[in-house]
Amino acid sequence: MIRSKPEWLKRLFPWEQKALRVNGRTMAYIDEGKSEGWPVLLLSGNPTWGFLYRHFIQPLTDAGFRAIAPDWVGCGYSDHPRVDAALTMAHHIADLVSLMNQLKLRRFVIVGQDWGGPQGVGAALQRLENLSALVLMNTWLFTGYVGRFHSSPRPWTTWHAPLIGQFFMKRHKVLSRHGPSVTTRRGMTEKEARAYHHVFDEADSDHVVLTWPRTIPMRAGDRGWADMQAIERRLPELVKVPTLLLWAPEDNVFPIEYANRLKELLPHAEGPILFDRAAHFLQDDRGSDLARAIVEFLKRNLKEGL
Repeated sequence: MIRSKPEWLKRLFPWEQKALRVNGRTMAYIDEGKSEGWPVLLLSGNPTWGFLYRHFIQPLTDAGFRAIAPDWVGCGYSDHPRVDAALTMAHHIADLVSLMNQLKLRRFVIVGQDWGGPQGVGAALQRLENLSALVLMNTWLFTGYVGRFHSSPRPWTTWHAPLIGQFFMKRHKVLSRHGPSVTTRRGMTEKEARAYHHVFDEADSDHVVLTWPRTIPMRAGDRGWADMQAIERRLPELVKVPTLLLWAPEDNVFPIEYANRLKELLPHAEGPILFDRAAHFLQDDRGSDLARAIVEFLKRNLKEGL
């Protein structure tokens, strides 16, 4: 069972929240559009949930696609484990594979931003025969490059330090309470900000918000290093998969250097196509424009069955 969606949220996010058991935990998701449409998995990152893709659902379903937006375990309306070890990259990848298996997804598309990139691609590589296309937005799939944001004491290395990180992330909730609403470029209403953050209202429910930063592999031996290297090694297997890079160059978390590195690793990819007036959560800043670009790309590349 998942908790009920509050009435005030239904106007902003009207789609039914469904749920499946994945590896012993409940994973919530929305699933809209015709069942025979190409499934498009809309994958978010820290500290967001399916609400981030609210401007994508209608354009995708109107174009004949099936829009599926899961909430990673630890986020949104999924279970929120209180154990750090239950929220590793490997867990998230296994959860998504389980969801895809249970929904019997074929010919699926991965759309990933932030952690939705490596976790989505990591899962897709386990079901490569069913991957039809890939769209990546402000994310990464590699080791060996650490940008300014992730190497700077303020805020990043301070946030995930052993003691002071707990102080900022757990007591002051700098990400779970303020992430999308602080970084917005277009401006955000109080209800929109509440929609992002209310899923962490329950005490001690935001473990994932601190676990993810501590999983970013900066050097050999870090948590997540082996998982990310395993993904990077297999990227040549995506050479025949239509791939699109959409990027917000104003994002200080994954700036354009990350897009350039992805282009080196995935030289067949289209883009990066740049979207100004957008920061890290570009789906919120430029959602309708991004959705149009994705629909156009998919219609060009996924001809059979549409």
